[in-house]
This record gives sequence, C-alpha cells and structure tokens, in this order.
Amino acid sequence: MGTCQLLPAQVSLQPPLAPPAPGDEAPAGGAVGVRFHRGGLTLTDVPPRGFHLSLRGSRLTLRCPRPSPLSYVVKEEGVDLEVVRATVLYRLRGRVLGVDAAAACILGGAQMDGSDLVWGGPYILSPLVQGGFWDGGVGVGLNGQVLNTSQNEEGGVRIGRRGARLEVRIPFGVRGGRLKSGGVRGQYGRSMSVDLLVVRQWADGRWPLTQHRCLRRLATPLLSQSPSLSVGGAAGTPPDGIFSAMLGVFAADASLQKVMLHGGGDLLTWTPTPLAPSNADLSVTRVAHGNGSHSYQLRLPLAHPKIIPESIGGGWETYSLTFTFMITIDHMGETIHHQETVEHRVTHTGSPTLEGKCKESSLLVLLRHGAQSQLHHGAQSNLDLLLGGRRLDWDLMEMGGLVVEAEEDYLTVEIPSHSPGATYLELTLQALVSGVDVSLVDSETLELHARIVHRCSFPVQELLVCLPEGRMVALVDTTHTAPPIHPNRTSLLDPSCVPVETDSSRALFSFSLASCGTSVTTEGNFLLYENQISSSPDPQTPEDPLIHRDSPYRLTLQCRYLMNETSTVAMHRHGNPSMDSQPSQV
Repeated sequence: MGTCQLLPAQVSLQPPLAPPAPGDEAPAGGAVGVRFHRGGLTLTDVPPRGFHLSLRGSRLTLRCPRPSPLSYVVKEEGVDLEVVRATVLYRLRGRVLGVDAAAACILGGAQMDGSDLVWGGPYILSPLVQGGFWDGGVGVGLNGQVLNTSQNEEGGVRIGRRGARLEVRIPFGVRGGRLKSGGVRGQYGRSMSVDLLVVRQWADGRWPLTQHRCLRRLATPLLSQSPSLSVGGAAGTPPDGIFSAMLGVFAADASLQKVMLHGGGDLLTWTPTPLAPSNADLSVTRVAHGNGSHSYQLRLPLAHPKIIPESIGGGWETYSLTFTFMITIDHMGETIHHQETVEHRVTHTGSPTLEGKCKESSLLVLLRHGAQSQLHHGAQSNLDLLLGGRRLDWDLMEMGGLVVEAEEDYLTVEIPSHSPGATYLELTLQALVSGVDVSLVDSETLELHARIVHRCSFPVQELLVCLPEGRMVALVDTTHTAPPIHPNRTSLLDPSCVPVETDSSRALFSFSLASCGTSVTTEGNFLLYENQISSSPDPQTPEDPLIHRDSPYRLTLQCRYLMNETSTVAMHRHGNPSMDSQPSQV
C-alpha cells in the first residue's frame, strides 16, 4: 500500500505558461482536465479510480494511486522510481493553458539493520526537479501524522543523508508501530508494521515551492524475540526479601497464561485469575507501554517455603530460580513455552534467624547463625535447636530420620513428612499437612533467640495416621479391584461409619479407636487396634435379581501403640491389602 503526490504550492497561474499540445482542449467552463504521458506517448484513457486532481486558487494538486497503469519506472541511485507525468489543462480568461506536472514514488520495501527498520531512496527525485535544486528539508511522520524534532528524538526515528541517498531509521517497537506476535521455530517472535509518511520540500528552476509526500506501509519479517527476564525490572526498588523481575516485551495479542517456578523446593505455580489474593505467593502484574506492547512484573518473597537458597556463605545467599512461562498468542491459538534460569544474590547479616521451607516430601528448617555463633548439633554449644521442645541431638536425628547439614554460618534440618519429628495437623483428599515447632534458645540462660511454627502441605494418594489421642485417620484408594469400587460404597466394620469425604477414587475415614467396631488385642508390649474397610454390594434391580458384578473389597487398618504411652504418632503410606502403622515415641 502506498500513495505519492506532488504538490506544487502557490503556483502562479498567470501567463506566460506552456501552451497545450495540438489536440488538447480544456473542459468547458474552466474545469481542470489532464493528459497523461508515458514513453513519449500521450494517453487519452480515462484515469483510473483513485486519481485526484484539484485546483484551488493558485494551488495545484496531483495525486495518483499506485501501482498505476499510467506510470513508468526509472532508476535513480540504484533505486527504482515509479513515475507519473501529466499535462494539466485549464481555461483562464478564454485561453487554454497547460501545466506539466509529475509524481514519483520510491519502489522497494524496508530492510532490517540490527534493531532498526531502514527505508530510503534518492535524496533528489530527478523526474520532479526542473533546473536548479534548493533543498527545503525533509520531515517524517508515522500513521499519517508528521513528527516534530522532539518527537523524533523521543521515539528514536532518525533521518539521515548518505551521499546522494535519503535514509529513514525506525526502531523496532516505536510508538505508533503495530506489533504482532507469532511463533518462530517454537520460540516467541514479533513483527512490526508502520505507515511511514515522508514529506520533502524544495524549489527549482521553474517552481518556487514543491512539496512531495510519500506514504508507505513498511513491515518487518517475523523476528525471533525470546522474552528476557530482567532482575529488578522497572517498578522501583523492591522491599528487602522480595525478588522482583520484568519479563518481556510482548505484543498486545500475546498473554501470559501460566508461570511455573522451581526454586529448590516443590514447584510453585501462577495462573491468571481475578480471585487471586493480593498477597499471593507469586504475583504477576501486567505493565503497559506507550506503543501498545506490555511486559510482566514478577514478585516473589524469598522467604517463601518453596524457595530454598542454593548456597549460603560469606554473608551472601545465592538463589537459582528456574521459570517456565506459557505464552498464548491470541489470534493464532498457539501456546509457546519459554524457560529461563536466573541467579539472585542477597546479603545476610544480623542475629540468628530461622526459616521454614517445603520440599517435595519433607520439611526443611534453615538456621542462619553466622560464623561467630557456637552451634553444633550433638555437641556442647551456646545455642540449642529444639524441635517440638526436644533438643536436636543424635538420638532425635536417628529416630526421626532427620538429615542435618552444617556449614560455617548456617545449618539445615530436613524432616520427612512422615517422621515422628513432624506434627500431624490435617489430612484431606487434597493433601497431608504436617508441621514442626522449632526454637533456638541459649543453652545456659534459656533465652529464646528465634522461633517458628512451620507447616507444609504434601499431596498423598493413600495414608494411614495413628494419632496419640486415640484416633485413626485413613485415606484409601478403592479402585484397585476390577471393576473398581466406588468410594462412597465403602464403610468400616460398623456399617454406619462411612467416609467423611470421597472423590472419584478415594475415601477418607476418621474415627476414634473406641468406635466403629474397632477391636483391640495385645501383642508383646503393644496394643494392637484393628478395623476393616469393606464395600457394600450394589442394590439388585428387579430386572436382574440374581446377577451382579460387584468385586469384594476389604482393607485392614492396624495401629500399634506402646502400652502406657500416649505421646505417639505414626504414618503409613502403602496400604494394600492392609495398612499397618507402628508409632515411635516423639
């Protein structure tokens, strides 16, 4: 798409002017007429649609669409020009007068040079210049609006002259450019189109002022532009303990649909939802730009339980954060995955601190104590770490299956979710919630230096929990039979004890050891409590009273408790065909 027009401004229409060629006659009534010339021939065809000729006072305007059957092509400075020549006829004071006029357009598109879209052509359009040439300057505009000098500088649009050539540079993403998203070999890409207006003025040997306008739609190819993740971003300095980064620049037709973050612990996920709380774990905010594009601001508290430092030392903490972004291109319905890993370092100074983290199947306690603090598990020290009120020592580590790592200025304690060192808080179809109460105290003065009550949620498929207060909680999968049994058709030995919660494959039971038909026997120094989950048959229908396809389902649940011991808890994950848990002392 493009138009070019020649505007000989303030042309004096007084004689003497060139007389018309033989046979040329102006339309009656002084109206303007035109005859086109190409290759030495005069064309008498009716001008094509879009042709425009006007005479207002002493201002003559000739406009012709392109491409046009009335045009011809010449080469100037290695560039093709499309030229239209015509003689304009008009009647003045009883005489028919003719004015030679021409319009020219530079053919060919723009090219990319780095991050600039470059368009150019001959600085002097020779077919339009008659005699000498006095330059009146060049101006450019975007989308039909001429830009002034400050707007050009602000937008980065540059006009230059290289020898006998005019060059216009438009930065990719300029304000007013139309950005469009696409996929480039599985990566995110963008293209840009812009309507460039070039306005030139000059004087020559015949006309005191000629203005030439050229409007061209320029477009870049689809360029691979994988969005970068810039730590810090453009939203100011984040508060201490907050990781902040800016993702992208994206065209308006691209949107972020999902963010997955692996920061050393379990996966952290964000999806756009209008119901997301303002204090969400991972917050993502869309940031609009003046050219219609946008970026995304990511903010994350480093104290989040699922964000674990990769290393600590020398007063520094180093985090390795791996992000996976799912980007949807609206007009294509295409989803592009982009992954990026960043390292982030923060300083740590001050008094000892405790922080809780969550791994896939364990709780992690991080103690930052500094190189000067005297803390050593299993040895005499000034500071003691207490888990559930008990000092961290070799016995507790062995009994609870704890994994302890001690460095010069920090210590980590990893507690399995089913460990006696963890406190059972809740079991639902969605997750097991375990917690731990951790304190840091002075071994001599018993002064409390730090304390946290840390909890984590762990997805589970099947689990049996034996609680110290004499209660059994069981999560079972009833689909192991063929055909599978629906969970809502199961019960305990007492048929009135049914699941407290079910889904399509699992049932959750919670009951007192003194109810639901639970039996108790002795086994050495242990009390053995036992119950059974079984299925009830489908009601038989009158049409088929004798044949049904029920599969038998029976699952035995057992809890062992030390005699005269109430401070016990146990968990068992594997439960088919029976679930058996033996608690250890906490």
